[in-house]
Order: sequence, then structure tokens, then C-alpha cells
Amino acid sequence: MDTPAEVPPERVNERFSVDIRVDCATRDMFVSNRVTNISRGGLFIASDRPLPISSQVKLKLSLGDSVTIEAQGRVIWNYDIRKGSSQVIPGSGIKFLDLSPEHAARLQRYLDDLAAPRGN
Repeated sequence: MDTPAEVPPERVNERFSVDIRVDCATRDMFVSNRVTNISRGGLFIASDRPLPISSQVKLKLSLGDSVTIEAQGRVIWNYDIRKGSSQVIPGSGIKFLDLSPEHAARLQRYLDDLAAPRGN
């Protein structure tokens, strides 16, 4: 049964608000959309058509300045706007399952840059 979770699971990694492009492929579909938040453990893809819970996905993220990462992930929760508040962005929460060491390092540098204090 593919019942979407209404609340994301407890997060263990700091997450950052972003607006980056992602290409996401499942066995049955391909979507190109926007990531609205990201962490070391995964990301949230904003979409009016949430991906099926537990589906395996291939991700390609554009982090800017021609830096990309590719990863394998699994959809672990969804938020469907039709089932809740219009104040919440609909979409799918995806947990990273596999990042090569090189791509994990790229992601970590990107997250470190997001976490760095900004001067006035």
C-alpha cells in the first residue's frame, strides 16, 4: 500500500533552504524539478506529483558553478497539498542511499558553504 506520510521522519542532519535544480528518475518516470531543502542525509523535491513511497530514485543535482552530484536515493515521505494546509509546499522527501566519495565530498563542501557565517 502506498500511503504517503504526512510528517517527515525525525531528521538527524542540519538542513538548509535552497533553490536548486534536480533531475530525478525512477523506474517508471523522470522529473526535473526544484529542491527546496537539502542536508547530508537527503533532500526535498517540490512537486505537485509526489513520487511513490519507497521508490528508488537516481538524482542529478546542479549545485551551481558547474558543480553537480549524482546519487541514489529512496522516497521516504510525501506531502500532498490536497491532504493538508496550502501553506506547505507539496513534494517528496528523499533519503540518500548511495553517494560516491567524490560526490559526497562535493555535497559536504556545498553544505559547509551554506553553513558558513555571512559577513555584513
